[in-house]
Amino acid sequence: MPTRTDERGIRHYDVPLPVDLVDMLRRTVAARGDHPAFVTPTGRATWAEVGGEVDGLARRLRGAGVTEGDRVAVLAGNGLPFTTAVLATWAAGAVVVPLNHRLTAADLAVLVGDSGPGLLLVGPGMEEAATATATCAALDAAAPRVEVADADGRFLAGGPEADLPAATPGTDAPAAIMYTSGTTGRPKGVVVSHGNALQNAVTCTTVIGRRPDDVELVMVPQFNITGLCSQTVPVVLLGATAYLLDGFEAGRALAAVREHGCTSTVGAPTMWWRLLGHAEETGDDALAGFRLALFGGAPMPTALLERMRAAMPQATLGNGFGMTETCSMITYVGGEDAVRMPHTVGRPLPLTELRLRRPGTDDQDAAPDEVGEIVVRGGQVALGYWTPDGIAPLTDPDGWIATGDAAVLEDGFVVLRDRLKDVIKRGGESVFSFEVENVLHQHSGVLDAAVVGVPDEQYGERVVAHVVATPGSGLTPDEVRAFCREHLAHYKVPSVVEIRDELPRNPGGKVVKALLRDG
Repeated sequence: MPTRTDERGIRHYDVPLPVDLVDMLRRTVAARGDHPAFVTPTGRATWAEVGGEVDGLARRLRGAGVTEGDRVAVLAGNGLPFTTAVLATWAAGAVVVPLNHRLTAADLAVLVGDSGPGLLLVGPGMEEAATATATCAALDAAAPRVEVADADGRFLAGGPEADLPAATPGTDAPAAIMYTSGTTGRPKGVVVSHGNALQNAVTCTTVIGRRPDDVELVMVPQFNITGLCSQTVPVVLLGATAYLLDGFEAGRALAAVREHGCTSTVGAPTMWWRLLGHAEETGDDALAGFRLALFGGAPMPTALLERMRAAMPQATLGNGFGMTETCSMITYVGGEDAVRMPHTVGRPLPLTELRLRRPGTDDQDAAPDEVGEIVVRGGQVALGYWTPDGIAPLTDPDGWIATGDAAVLEDGFVVLRDRLKDVIKRGGESVFSFEVENVLHQHSGVLDAAVVGVPDEQYGERVVAHVVATPGSGLTPDEVRAFCREHLAHYKVPSVVEIRDELPRNPGGKVVKALLRDG
């Protein structure tokens, strides 16, 4: 994949691209107008229809006083109201703030107060949360104007209209403030540019292999960096079709795949566990139609990968790794490499420069085979963090961002070891929770697992595994520890195994290990 470097030495894909995300949609509407764009359980729309709805809402946003650079917050589940609101905000020249509707009203109020939108667009079924958010005591800034979608899912229906901006925002303009999941503290608002999103969309199309004739199942939240920038935006760039599933449930997802012929999707490993389990229990072969089945966030357990291959023999399997600050992806492994090296998250993307830095140093690279912190730069790295005083840099002066992830390189493939903050120090040895978790996931009786270190007088820390058992497996702690002894060095074997009904997760779906350490 050809790349070029800018004046700072940062790589970008060297392919013809729209000027920005507004230009992207307009080109797709012109070229693919009659093609199905978005499908939901309640309806569908062609690209021409989407273009008309977006243009109308953008003019109503301008009529409501939204101008270039203003923030517009959106609180809605996956669907046409959310998608139209995001695209229309860009067409109006503004910056969208997608809000996680799983948050409490108090947490939502903090994000609204931080981003300072003048307008909050509220989708169907979210009215109560929006009212609480706008009036919550945690909201120190002026409350935004709240506009709820009508019965047809339209925002500002019947409101005054005004002319759209004379020019589209441009490549370097802010497009969205995407909040991190906040596993270690208050979420940060990452400012993603139009160019960042387009660069990542090239990864998701040209590099990974999505096509204009694909039907993408969007089953992760669209407010998330993956759902918005690695699924919705690439679908618009291609003029493909997306089925928008509001709320993941395995049976509903499989029904959508079967009814609408979905060919590609992205899911967390736990989603794939549930999809495969439901399909196997019911004899449903809907997954066999996939040609691209992606996962992300961590290496895929070998046992689960084998089940995916059996259920989707024609599909290319792939693992993408990244973060909100990099507008989603920085590495990828797909096809036979994904099967051959399931313990990795792939090679750096063509536009990604990646180094492993020795922890505790500013500029020393780790030695070969030494664990180091992943630092990257590339055209997908976001503009910075949102602050009341403007956009604060998230990179060093040369464009490098430290990810906080420990890894080693194996033949050019990145092998994650742990989050640096989660490395367990036991008796002078480093135990990487990812390695132990990967072994746990090989056990057929383990549905989900998380490993943490807790204080220990003798060893400094001891390894504790929290395991969710596969229903009906009868899994016991002794059985788990015996399995680990077969596959791990003795000091890595969990001292304690706790069988739990579920793991504590934040509203973004990530395991909150601090809660496991505390008790």
